[in-house]
Amino acid sequence: MPKFTTSIRLQGASEKDYAVLTREMRKNSFSPVSENKKNSSGGLDTTFVFNSTSHKSLLDTTAVVSLAAATTGKKYSFTVIREKNRVDG
Repeated sequence: MPKFTTSIRLQGASEKDYAVLTREMRKNSFSPVSENKKNSSGGLDTTFVFNSTSHKSLLDTTAVVSLAAATTGKKYSFTVIREKNRVDG
């Protein structure tokens, strides 16, 4: 299956909102890429990144990401990148 990398940004979100987002993404077979840390002003880094190899298409992936982000009740934006498979030969 292809690998998808997703970056999600929530508008005006708290740590609790990002905890909800992370829980929903994990339920849908996404794993966080790294710990998201507080920025220099004390707020959260506004972009969270997740990977998944469980979804077959870009359309499936975007639908799941949209539903997970919507559970926070915040406005959101996201980018999904499909990594190309390398063929050795």
